Amino acid sequence: MKKLLVLALALCTFTGFAQKDKSDKKKALMERLAKNSSPEERAEMQTKQMALRLDLSQKQQTQVQEVLLAHYKEGNSKMDMDKKSRKEMSDEELKKIRSERLDSQIALKAKMKTILDDKQYAKFSQMMERKMQKGKRRGKRRK
Repeated sequence: MKKLLVLALALCTFTGFAQKDKSDKKKALMERLAKNSSPEERAEMQTKQMALRLDLSQKQQTQVQEVLLAHYKEGNSKMDMDKKSRKEMSDEELKKIRSERLDSQIALKAKMKTILDDKQYAKFSQMMERKMQKGKRRGKRRK
């Protein structure tokens, strides 16, 4: 009877570990979408999401899409230039890249502030803050 109980317990344990986590599927999907999408496609998708969440007018949508397109193109060109692995980069190079990324984010926020009204901008800031917090949590898991 003990052997049967141990065997059943082991079987349940192994099947629990064998099942994939939903976050793995979502992460794989997001990576696949990010790799296969051009800056134009990313800007269009992000604009549509923002239009739904922030209730943007048609004029605001076109302005936001232009700003996001420029932002994504700039980011892609910087990523192509910085293809060296992080291990090969010096601390100064990493600090410079981080600083440039933060400058780019500040510029994006400033442009969005001119396009969006106060209520929309507050909601946009909350969305960006949540996205940043998600990224920080993801980074901790990788280490």
